[in-house]
Amino acid sequence: MIPIQIKTNGSCIDKLIKRLEKQIGQKEANKLKETAIEVVKNCVKFYSVNFGYGDVGENSTGLVSQPYKGQDPIPNGTTGLIYGRVQSGKTNTTIATLALGHENNFRCFIVLTSNNTWLGKQTANRFNNQVQDGPVFFDWEAWNKDPDGFAETKVAPYIKDADIGVVLVSTKNGHHLDKLLKVLKAAKVKGVPTLIFDDEADNASLNTNESKQAKKGKGGIDDSKIFETIGKIRQEVANHIYIQVTATPQSLLLQKLSQPCKPQFCAALPEPGDSYMGGELFFAEKSNYSCIVDAGEINELKKQKGGINPGNKWIIPEGLRLALCCFFLGSTYKMLSSGKEDEKYSFLAHVCYKQDIHSVLEKVISQFVINLDQAIREKSSDTENKQAQKWLEQAYNELKKTANNLPPITELIDELKIQLRHAIPKIINANNPEKEPNYNPGMNILIGGNRLGRGVTIDGLMVTYYGRDAKQKVIDTVHQHARMYGYRSQLKDVTRLFLPEHILDAFRSIHEADEAMRQAIGDDIHNIKLQPVWIGGNLKPTRSNVLDPSVIDVLVPGSLVFPQSPAYKKDEIEDNFKEIENLLINYQDNNQYYEVDIDFIIKILNYTKSHYILSEKWEDKRIIKGLTDIKSKGMIKGRLNVRRGERNNNQGLDMTRKDPFEWMFGFGSGRWSLEAKEKYPDVPTLIICYQKGEKSKKWDGHPIYLPMLVLPKQKFVLMFNYDDDE
Repeated sequence: MIPIQIKTNGSCIDKLIKRLEKQIGQKEANKLKETAIEVVKNCVKFYSVNFGYGDVGENSTGLVSQPYKGQDPIPNGTTGLIYGRVQSGKTNTTIATLALGHENNFRCFIVLTSNNTWLGKQTANRFNNQVQDGPVFFDWEAWNKDPDGFAETKVAPYIKDADIGVVLVSTKNGHHLDKLLKVLKAAKVKGVPTLIFDDEADNASLNTNESKQAKKGKGGIDDSKIFETIGKIRQEVANHIYIQVTATPQSLLLQKLSQPCKPQFCAALPEPGDSYMGGELFFAEKSNYSCIVDAGEINELKKQKGGINPGNKWIIPEGLRLALCCFFLGSTYKMLSSGKEDEKYSFLAHVCYKQDIHSVLEKVISQFVINLDQAIREKSSDTENKQAQKWLEQAYNELKKTANNLPPITELIDELKIQLRHAIPKIINANNPEKEPNYNPGMNILIGGNRLGRGVTIDGLMVTYYGRDAKQKVIDTVHQHARMYGYRSQLKDVTRLFLPEHILDAFRSIHEADEAMRQAIGDDIHNIKLQPVWIGGNLKPTRSNVLDPSVIDVLVPGSLVFPQSPAYKKDEIEDNFKEIENLLINYQDNNQYYEVDIDFIIKILNYTKSHYILSEKWEDKRIIKGLTDIKSKGMIKGRLNVRRGERNNNQGLDMTRKDPFEWMFGFGSGRWSLEAKEKYPDVPTLIICYQKGEKSKKWDGHPIYLPMLVLPKQKFVLMFNYDDDE
């Protein structure tokens, strides 16, 4: 392969980094640039491999020299993944990558954003405002009325200009994407190298009819609209690289290998900056930043509606009360200490997607704010005044666990007497004409559901009260609700998350599974196509409608797996048999479970071979990838048991070859795997069985080693797409 060279400097990227240094600091800006270099290196590499060298990269032309004419509608190997973290600055990473891509002669950039219009507009403005010396930016409103005229007068001239190029930003809305497709055709963009960024690529971009098509056949069921149109856009700009950007790639990784949404390479695993607050802060054991509330109080809140609440006597539960008091005192402390009059501090209540529950929360919180305000100003009874003082003291003691410089509580309450009356709860949902939060300086109390989920950044988020509790929790959906993550180091000491313990446990499992998956990809970055999804606890990885259920399977902790159709023909196995013989020469005791490195187990398995049978769990490459992932989590040792047949003087076992799924306990006695499970439950055990391979037993007259693997009894399940279309 020709070495890939890229430009790492230039007016566009240099000016952007200087601009970012002023906003987020030199260290963070340089880290962004390092990630952008990694992404662009991969983009140039995979573009060059698929379409030829010289179009992009250092000393390139910026023109398509070999238009794609392959058999696949969308070129295989052009889909990459930027696996960021929730609220970690993925947009800045994408902006830096775009700027550096411009330096390396990608001439057209397409940015696909959320179908939430205000979020899309926010993203478009951020791109346009940050990149000052480079391509020109347009969003979907610019071409909406006249796509053809816009293409001719705006896009075509800039596309032809080698020093400029164009960025086209569109929401993932069917109407907007259709118009974008018209622009690309009319401007003949296919003549220049294109880079497509799909923000939150696991949301809306996937084929939501995948499951239906798998069950009923694709003939009678069309692809879903957004998936289909993005596919047409990719075909129109065939010489392109398509970069998926998300913190929750479970649905992407579980796509079939033949799906254009399946990432074929990992473009980057960007690490957040030092000031990032993520799962390790909130979900570590005994974290001081997470507070447990009684699970029953969420249900009690939901019951306070309509006829169930005669007289509108709104009752605030203990956990919500403490959360609000922590917010009131914490934000008051920050107002006094920051000296900035226009700073914004937010409280987020996210307990349900239902709008009537949002109304209940608004009434409960509003009534509490009014009552507390009257009490601290001594406008209530003496009993109520003392009760309010007690509640605030509880919150003060809670904040003291992490905030070392709190002023006296009396000073905070004196200021709160002025500020509290301005803390008016706001509902952010589909019924609210304001589609985005409208913040006031000082305290903001936000109540909502889906609109305050994926992609939304809450300004100055300090305290989160979370109680959304689906019966079947879906990893990527719940993980996207982690709005408490982000860069707010100035608020860290008074940041809190309030939630029931069982939801905390679910978040912790999701965080741990996410970390394990990141580490596994980082250790084996070139095998992203085979990457399993890690699932902790009683969780689903993603919504089922975007997956083909017939090719999804799991490696269950503590189970025995083995190939149902091992290769046994002499010409298929004889060379590998010799290699295995050499590896196992020192392991002669049939009853011994030797401690070995997992790397050694993987080495042995690389010389075994099987033919994959649909619906079985064993597939050679994926079993090895699963072991690699287990190893990446720090489990470096396993056990090896070599069975050559004690009764036959180690001359081999006498099993008859069976058809797939007729094997009951693998290739020997069931007690061998039971012994491994009992004695060594926490590590993987490879039991490898030496069979004589006689023709009279339906083999091919050549001895053979057959593997059985006992998986460790661990917290996580590994889920694979076992599509064999490779």
